[in-house]
Amino acid sequence: MGTTLEPDNLRRSWYPLRKRLGLEVRFNNLRHPCVTLLLDLGVPPHVVQQIAGHSGI
Repeated sequence: MGTTLEPDNLRRSWYPLRKRLGLEVRFNNLRHPCVTLLLDLGVPPHVVQQIAGHSGI
């Protein structure tokens, strides 16, 4: 608790969860709804860009 998530651990957890829920969404595809939600919440675009790892706004 309270430590940084390791990307590989998060990814490994995603696939069993996805299967159990019957979803066909790849983990990487979750970035796009996340970007939309962050912008809707008023997070500045340059911050969202950094979070999403995009090279431009």
